[in-house]
Amino acid sequence: MSQQRAVYQWMDTVARQIPQVRKSQAKVWAAFSWGVAVARRCSQRGVAEALPTLGKPDTVERRLQRFVANPRLDWRVGAQGLTAWILRRLHSPGPLVLLVDETSLQAHLKVMVVSLAYRGRALPLAWWCYRQTAWPMGQVALIRTLLHQVAPHVPAGCPVLVQADRGIGCSPDLLAAIEALGWFFLVRVQRTVRLQVAGREVAFGTLVPKPGARWAGAVRAFKKRGWRPCWAVGRWQGRYAQPWLLLTNWSQAQANWYGLRMWEEAAFRDLKSGGWQWHRSQIRSPAHANRLWLVLALASAWMSSVGTQVIRHPRLRREVTYGKRWRHSVLQLGLRLFTRWLALDRPLAADFAFIPHLPILPKTVGT
Repeated sequence: MSQQRAVYQWMDTVARQIPQVRKSQAKVWAAFSWGVAVARRCSQRGVAEALPTLGKPDTVERRLQRFVANPRLDWRVGAQGLTAWILRRLHSPGPLVLLVDETSLQAHLKVMVVSLAYRGRALPLAWWCYRQTAWPMGQVALIRTLLHQVAPHVPAGCPVLVQADRGIGCSPDLLAAIEALGWFFLVRVQRTVRLQVAGREVAFGTLVPKPGARWAGAVRAFKKRGWRPCWAVGRWQGRYAQPWLLLTNWSQAQANWYGLRMWEEAAFRDLKSGGWQWHRSQIRSPAHANRLWLVLALASAWMSSVGTQVIRHPRLRREVTYGKRWRHSVLQLGLRLFTRWLALDRPLAADFAFIPHLPILPKTVGT
């Protein structure tokens, strides 16, 4: 299959799978994501040079610039279409894990992101870019807005676990918003958070006072908000400087589940130095950055889908790595196969296929 035919096939697939976006916009979006995967960077000039089949580099670059600058393209609508496509192709009998976190582009931009935990990484589903000193709304309202963008596309009956770190998760209003969606939460809180345990009031940190200690039980938290009932899980592994102190509404939850949140940090590295070089994009406008994130999210999802096939099929693994264990992420494995098959003029799968791997979570849910 020629590269030109493969590019156009991908453009047609994206336009068909995400009908919420105008066909002409969806095709540029798809071509942009293809170029990002080929160039392994998201600067518009570099991507344009990676798309010779679409025209002269200067002409293609202007098309990409117009996509990023187009005020008629609502990134939220595009993100919801991408989320729907990802979750339609998700073959998962167990819970979904959504990771909430914030990342920054030096001193220029911040981004609040809700991502799907996936095979050691995270797939962006909803996000909002803003300047360091100009929040679009309060933090809880912003996260609630992003979660509500994702919620309509979660398969019926599928349990959802939302994880967040101390800077985000220590809010009774956020926990109430998650529960209102019928979802579970598992959030890290500070040592000083007051708990009511068996009729006495204690600081959470005193229950897990030293390395090796652990504690779990039913508690009431957030004294100033009238003592919210929840479940507390604390664990201090010896190799860490601090304990994990977690609040949840899922009594089966274990401290090691919180390790999935670190996948978000790895995904942020993929967006920057480890993959798409977002920090070198030179895009500083929040509105433009939100549309660029559409491209990065689509490229990440596609390459992670390709990487999933590499992991699941020994023949494909032998093409891009060796041994039973490898040190490459699911995205990097996908990129390796994509690059190789492109060079060998072999057919590429122009669709998604996601098979999660969350062995530490139970397949049945209890409250």
